[in-house]
Amino acid sequence: MRVGPDAPARRVRMSAEERRGQILRVAARLFGERPYSEVSITDIAGEAGIARGLLHHYFGSKRELYLEVVRVAATAPLGSEPPGSLGTERAWTTAVDSFLAAIDKHPTRWLNSVNVGGAERDDEVAAILDETREILADQTMLAVGLADRADDPRVRAFIRAWGGFVQELTAEWVGRGRIDRQGVRRTMLATLPILVEQVLPIIDEP
Repeated sequence: MRVGPDAPARRVRMSAEERRGQILRVAARLFGERPYSEVSITDIAGEAGIARGLLHHYFGSKRELYLEVVRVAATAPLGSEPPGSLGTERAWTTAVDSFLAAIDKHPTRWLNSVNVGGAERDDEVAAILDETREILADQTMLAVGLADRADDPRVRAFIRAWGGFVQELTAEWVGRGRIDRQGVRRTMLATLPILVEQVLPIIDEP
């Protein structure tokens, strides 16, 4: 018999770090299967076999939990890179390949995260999607060596605009099938370095 999220349950003992990781894995899977608005704290707690109160203890709210799922996914491509290699061609190639591998593994999660195919349905979802894009912009700037300019509004606007292009490009790949994975990879590897080297200096002009 399945135990409800608020009922006493025989739970496996885990350390705080293990429990937090388990909740993140469950949440990532559920957010990958359904849009944000269709996943509840009760759903996540039930799948994890814990009380809702424990989930709130670790993550506060559904919004905070969702954004942590995004942060983990966004930072994973750079996790194996030594700090000295960030901002190099190697770091950018690693980030792109890891990014595409993650989409390949969970295409529905990615499409849900960028809300492809429909308007952002309410203010909360719109705000979460905006925060998601900020996280992805931060990781992109780190990979290409622009982290020291992360607070420059012109650079951030530039990276966000390029990120919108990538979102649409990946939607054409996994959502509509009008471009293949290799085409997306080649385009990502080619466009941002050119834009950073040739277009950003124009934006920087007074």
